[in-house]
Amino acid sequence: MPYLVTIIVGLVQGLTEFLPVSSSGHLAILNLIFGKDVAGGVSFTFFLHIATLIAALIYFWDDIRDLLVCWLPGNKDMTEARRLFIMLIVACLVTGPLGLLLESRLEAMSDSLVWIACGFLMTTVVLCAAEWISRAHQKGKLDSLGIPQAGLIGLFQGIAVVPGLSRSGATISGGLLAGLSKSAATRFAFLVGLPIIALGALKDGIELLRGDLILPAWPISLLGFVVAGISGYLAISWMISSLKKTKLYWFAAYTALLGVILLVVWFVTT
Repeated sequence: MPYLVTIIVGLVQGLTEFLPVSSSGHLAILNLIFGKDVAGGVSFTFFLHIATLIAALIYFWDDIRDLLVCWLPGNKDMTEARRLFIMLIVACLVTGPLGLLLESRLEAMSDSLVWIACGFLMTTVVLCAAEWISRAHQKGKLDSLGIPQAGLIGLFQGIAVVPGLSRSGATISGGLLAGLSKSAATRFAFLVGLPIIALGALKDGIELLRGDLILPAWPISLLGFVVAGISGYLAISWMISSLKKTKLYWFAAYTALLGVILLVVWFVTT
């Protein structure tokens, strides 16, 4: 696996994991372009998820610490953190079964240009709807989120396991539809993604220890890991600070163009 390809794969994973443009879709495209033997395949991209998880844990450490300590006997006044914790659990309980239901089909979808293209076009629709919702209505803060709304966000996140359909974009859209402001929906989208990414990282770790997951040589794996982690942290920071001023239509236009290009390529090559 060449070092340049490793850097490209790491950058794509780190940036697209948190930008609303679908990391799974972009990584599937890289595997189709370079070949799984060169780009590392599913095993390597799963491994890079650990790097982006660490980046998110570092960025959101204050929030995570509050969520962990809010249930201690001496912290009964941390009602907002406790409420947020419950809403995150509700969303994940909806996401989990959906992800398991679709898991067996994901690799086949990732090998199909048509599926990936359709996923990108679905992202376009979701982002356009989210931007319209965010501009058409006044939205609330995280403390206004209820159980049905959290379940709705979990539903959006669960469906977004489809390659090309952005998890962050779908989850932000679910948050906006649930009544959150754009900034609150973005923060909740990143926080609710952490348990899902963590479970995937745990699964990868077990498979690595059992020898079921085969990675490239350690210098290449380490390089991709570091690149993915740094670029992932920068992507989170930019999204949190800039999304208020950045319209989702820009991301929607990008995913629409990508989806159309993939459909044209599929039509020409079949």
